[in-house]
Amino acid sequence: MSIPTALYRGYELRAYSHQVFPPYSNPFAKGPRRFSSIVRIVTIPSSGKDARLYSTVFGAASPASAGDALELAMQFGKDIVDGKVQAAVL
Repeated sequence: MSIPTALYRGYELRAYSHQVFPPYSNPFAKGPRRFSSIVRIVTIPSSGKDARLYSTVFGAASPASAGDALELAMQFGKDIVDGKVQAAVL
């Protein structure tokens, strides 16, 4: 599995996604598949200590696929870099 990476305005954005299981984190429980994602933002060139992690904030519903979650994470990271969104670091 590769980690989606993009260079954007002097920052490196990396997105990670994982599946969120229905009630009580039971992978065998019935229910819709949902995904969550995290975006990592690092300045270029990196000193190794300046990495920031942000949990992606979704609208009304969470994405139904890992690809959708990654796309939303990248857009969220771009919005943070542009100053459109004020997000708390994890």
